[in-house]
Amino acid sequence: MGLKGFFSEHIKTIHFSWRRVWIIVVAIVVFVSIFLVGTLVYARTYTDRVLPGVYLGGIHIGGMEAEGLTEYLQNMQTKLVDEGIHFTFQVNGHKKDFIVNPQFMSEDTLIELIDFDVEKEVEHLLSYRKNNNILADTFSALWVRVSKPQVYLSDIEFDKEGIFEEIEVELEDYISEPVDASVDIMAVEPLVFEITSSSVGMSFDYDRVAGQIIQSWSGLETPEITIASFEANPEVEKEDIEPIIDRLPNVFVHGRLDINYIDPHTKREYTWYVSLEEMVNWIEVQEKEGGGFVFGLNKASTTEFLEGDIADFVNIEPHDAKFQIGSNGKVVEFQGSRPGVGVDVEGTYEAINDAIIERTLHNEGITKAVTLLNEQVEPNVKTGEVNDLGIEEILGIGHSKFRHSTPNRLKNISHAANNKLDGLLIKPGEEFSLINTLKPFTYEGGYSADYTIKGDRMVKEIGGGLCQIGTTMFRTAMNAGLEITERREHSLAVPYYNDLVSGNPGVDATIYDPHPDLRFVNDTGNYILITSELNLATEDLRFYFWGTSDGRKAHYTPPVVSKWIPAGEPRIVETTDLAPGVEECQYAYTGAHASFTYVIERPDGEVDERVFSSYYRPLPKICLVGVEEKSEECPEGEVCEEVVPEENQCTEPGGCGVAPVEDEGDEGEDVE
Repeated sequence: MGLKGFFSEHIKTIHFSWRRVWIIVVAIVVFVSIFLVGTLVYARTYTDRVLPGVYLGGIHIGGMEAEGLTEYLQNMQTKLVDEGIHFTFQVNGHKKDFIVNPQFMSEDTLIELIDFDVEKEVEHLLSYRKNNNILADTFSALWVRVSKPQVYLSDIEFDKEGIFEEIEVELEDYISEPVDASVDIMAVEPLVFEITSSSVGMSFDYDRVAGQIIQSWSGLETPEITIASFEANPEVEKEDIEPIIDRLPNVFVHGRLDINYIDPHTKREYTWYVSLEEMVNWIEVQEKEGGGFVFGLNKASTTEFLEGDIADFVNIEPHDAKFQIGSNGKVVEFQGSRPGVGVDVEGTYEAINDAIIERTLHNEGITKAVTLLNEQVEPNVKTGEVNDLGIEEILGIGHSKFRHSTPNRLKNISHAANNKLDGLLIKPGEEFSLINTLKPFTYEGGYSADYTIKGDRMVKEIGGGLCQIGTTMFRTAMNAGLEITERREHSLAVPYYNDLVSGNPGVDATIYDPHPDLRFVNDTGNYILITSELNLATEDLRFYFWGTSDGRKAHYTPPVVSKWIPAGEPRIVETTDLAPGVEECQYAYTGAHASFTYVIERPDGEVDERVFSSYYRPLPKICLVGVEEKSEECPEGEVCEEVVPEENQCTEPGGCGVAPVEDEGDEGEDVE
């Protein structure tokens, strides 16, 4: 065959091969199209059904529609609840079983320890591996058909704490806590004690129980849980105590431990203490950081003391601000914002415990007092946000006690504090006069008569008791750092006005119309608002000055008495003002020379100091005894004329019209 014949024959062969190729391609395309169309149609049939090949709890649920799946899950839910949760544990080689009901009634309330939402699970299973994409859903339908996946419920509602409580009830007779070695103290002076031995406890490991229960319920299987038991070893052995036992006397030799606190609002100081008796009851051996052991205080007992004995005096809820000015120019509704205060129990316990630990470790530099720690919670609405007068914060607080006051004295204090001063605004630059603010001192003005001392006699005058107001306002103005332009002490050291810290006289202020007065200047550059707090139950009076601080800080030192002056011998004074034989006595008053220092720290660092000195005259106990009035007859042979009072001369024993408020010197003042 020649070359021409060769090519001719092979050209024909190639021509026939391309034709077959096209036939095959067309056939494949047709087949694939038919397959894809069939697959798509197949996938579409599962739009509202679970994809084929899906298993839940070992049961094939593929192809189930919503109605059938709902019925199935409800039945399984009922079955799980009825069968309960099965537990097994071993004690001393003996196997014990118990069942916890997942749902039960308690005081007409259904308690559900474990459950699932059937509707949500139906929705989850119907949407398993579906993406609302026809091609992706088609692939998923084919994949699950082949892979036969095992699925689980998606959201089990599980009360872990409730389950554990039920388990603990069943195991409580078998659980025993390990007992640490400790020191049993029988007496402190002299110190008598013994070291007690430790013992091993028995406990159960059910921390993994929760996961096992959820896993079983997710697969619609009845939970069957084995709880492992184990020995719980003590943390402190007898041999751990022996190296430090010679340090035990050091814990008690330094005495009680004081806990100091200053109220951030009132500046009042408080002191509580951990007594030696409490130390004896709370002492325990603790492992310290870095190894070794020390003596400390039991956390539970100390915490109970902090929360029970101290927290009620310290904890204050936060206050949101309120502000409204009435037609009379006074603030008729006001509540300053105030951060809440609460005992930092954890931090304070650590401070107390560290102080006791120091006694184990050291002989010198022992802490005998710790500071109570507190936490603050800010209010939602602050004072500066509800007014435009510059009233934002507390500038100063004044405090006094009025123990054993008479009813009329309390009426006068209450009227002045609540009706005259509460809500009063002091303008920037204004010199405040307490006398002018409290006037008129009449019955019509709201005041009552109470005892005052005039010279060496006791009389009743309208407004008795208002020096309680003067003294408290004086302290408030100083704590606010204001310039005091007029102040005078009482002539007697009246116990009402003794300093609450030192108990000494010296930080008081008397008022008597028209003078002496209590005056001070508002030099803050903004308005000052006065609010009062009168607590008859606790016999406390407080004034608050509100405004805008310029950064100044102020305080006064507790008064110091440099000299006490004896009151002298008692005296008896006869009077016709009392019925014959009736006796009325006043207290004796010891005299004193006292002083204190008023300190203002300016924002620029300048410090102003002013010493207030006070003299209190002594006064002996004086008793007035009623006697009969002696008649004075006109001597024989003389003409006696009737004495007529001069115009405007007062002859009434109680005073005429405006009476002195109280005090000063020989004019009048309070008596206790």
